Amino acid sequence: MFFQQIRRYSVQVAAEIVNCVREGGPVVALESTIISHGLPYPANLEMAQSVEQLVRAHGAVPATVGFVNGVAKVGLSQADLEAMARPGEKYKVSRRDIPYVMARQLTGGTTIAATMILAHRAGIDVFATGGLGGVSRPFELMDVSADLDELSKTPVAVVCSGPKSILDVARTMEYLETKGVPVATLGDGQKTMNVPGFYTRDSGVASPFVLGNTLEAARLVHSGKDAMRLENGYVFCVPPPADIALPAEYINRVIAQTQQEAEQLGVSGKQLTPFMLGRINEKTDGLSVKCNIEFVRNNAVVGSKIAAELAQLRSSFQPVHQSTRNPAPQPVQETAQKPARAVVVGSVALDSTSTVSTVNFHDSCPGKTEYSVGGVGFNVALAAAAVGGPQHVALVSGLNQADFAGKTVMAAFAECGLRTDGLIDLAGRTAQYTSVHDHRGELVIACADMAIVEQLAPQHVVAKLEQLDPNYVLMDTNVSEAVMDAVFDSCNGTTRVVVEPTSGAKARKLAQTTKLGCFPDNRVHLITPTVLELESLYDAFYAAGRFEAVSSWFNVLDSLNINSALRNRLEKQPMARKYLEKGVLQQAFQLLPYFPAILVKDGCNGVVLVEIVGSETAEDAQSAAFSVLHRGRNGLGLLVSHYPAQKIEEKSIKSVTGAGDSLAGYLLARLAQTRGLPFAAERGALVDGAQRAAVASLQTTQAVNYGALARAIT
Repeated sequence: MFFQQIRRYSVQVAAEIVNCVREGGPVVALESTIISHGLPYPANLEMAQSVEQLVRAHGAVPATVGFVNGVAKVGLSQADLEAMARPGEKYKVSRRDIPYVMARQLTGGTTIAATMILAHRAGIDVFATGGLGGVSRPFELMDVSADLDELSKTPVAVVCSGPKSILDVARTMEYLETKGVPVATLGDGQKTMNVPGFYTRDSGVASPFVLGNTLEAARLVHSGKDAMRLENGYVFCVPPPADIALPAEYINRVIAQTQQEAEQLGVSGKQLTPFMLGRINEKTDGLSVKCNIEFVRNNAVVGSKIAAELAQLRSSFQPVHQSTRNPAPQPVQETAQKPARAVVVGSVALDSTSTVSTVNFHDSCPGKTEYSVGGVGFNVALAAAAVGGPQHVALVSGLNQADFAGKTVMAAFAECGLRTDGLIDLAGRTAQYTSVHDHRGELVIACADMAIVEQLAPQHVVAKLEQLDPNYVLMDTNVSEAVMDAVFDSCNGTTRVVVEPTSGAKARKLAQTTKLGCFPDNRVHLITPTVLELESLYDAFYAAGRFEAVSSWFNVLDSLNINSALRNRLEKQPMARKYLEKGVLQQAFQLLPYFPAILVKDGCNGVVLVEIVGSETAEDAQSAAFSVLHRGRNGLGLLVSHYPAQKIEEKSIKSVTGAGDSLAGYLLARLAQTRGLPFAAERGALVDGAQRAAVASLQTTQAVNYGALARAIT
């Protein structure tokens, strides 16, 4: 084996759900206590299956959550549902119970709190259930459901029929208000109305907010979670349809009688709710349970619509607020104010490129010198603009407008029609990069005066990102570790992040960041190193102890199940064998938990793409020279694909500077058309187009030739 296997990955997510979340599709989480504790067998199984079918019928993927033999699962199989539904001892799992159930390898249904936790871990934003937990009657018992506290710290939207009628609805609303949890009732056009009372359409308690439809609900989540990065949950109350709701006077009388019985018998704590629901079911001759089932079904439909609306909002993101942060001290005059699909955070510099006929160190060398505007950030942004249109791409960088280099840079932006609303005017020297190349275009030596890029303040970069609201951010490693962490924290999984390592030395800074995260909580979705940059990155992560995180890093590798069988398959491919001998693939595998897609650039040998994928992903046999899919555990897989370089005559190569930037710019422009994960679709076409962009750069003395690149990709 390549790596020691330590323990199983903590949460098993079904492959269908992994893929749907990766692609930005609608998923609806469903709890399982109604299966394990709410209904008898086989009614509970039939109910669970019918609810999942309803979710699918309304365009979303169902994700029933539960614990099976101590394993946390998001997306129960039919066998799991059967095991959960059959008679036998089952545990009711809330937040406090999770470690106990896992340690004892128990099977149990998840409450709202536990379902929210696991749904959030799987990247699911919407959860449909029956009734909400809350503050019990009488209030003196101080019995408050863990569901309420969970709503204050886990960003998942709960679609329900309001607090269970056996609870103190008024105090439940007060508690949620104190915890900062938005509660809204879907009101069919009404401006004011009361929260539903689970069995009834009206609890008598005013709803804090009233929404007209599911689109408004999705916008609320989008504004709070995506735009403001708030960490709380959301409660959407759906009044039960009039034809299935119970008369308020009737059910309230039954509840009052049952509450009195519970007090007389001394029933409290965890046993109170099941006792109350059981007695209410008896007193209503089963009518309350039938209503409960229909409420869950109705809420699943509404939840599916909210999830679909939210997915649509994210696929065509528009700004919902203006940043309240202070802008840069002297913002550059802006040429655009609209959102940008793609934002590059990095360097812009005045480039001086000298080409000499012969290389004689410590002596003058005849040759020629050309000036252009460059810097990795600018080059990538220019390439992305050529591919995707200049109106969709913005560069966040710093320069001094008053010095010669800064004025030259601003003139270049105007000439190319590039946006300037991401630029920040700073004191100091505008960055300059001076390079010397031999007659073949190969780099001999260079001087990088890039200090101004390190002066970028994290808060100013974040303010620009909030203003521009991109689908994708590409960051080069010229920026400081503080800016890297600020970008990771600001994007927080909702905006995809690509890293262009820039150089081996600068790539090492990534190992010192604190917000990087491990899969599935990774903040970087794609990195594009050269072979040498990959080695430097690996060395830095090893030295920083990043490969010693047992609870996160090792768990991902364990799920990938990287072993001798994979090595044997790879060794059958000549190029893969070469990469194994050099340690390239081993280094990439170890870095995968931090960077789930690694595109390694290898010059004339092309690129090798190493990815964490869903287990249902297919090999790219059509486009790649070789493509090896290794199926791991827990719905994860590992895909290694090699794409040869485009054919080009050596005499037509003018300079290799900018080839990698053109490749990265092409990828950024194409990926940023949506918020989907890198290479979720059209893997071969993406890589082929990116390599054509690199070839276009090789055939010109400019790092990125806007016109040549635009022609090449068409």
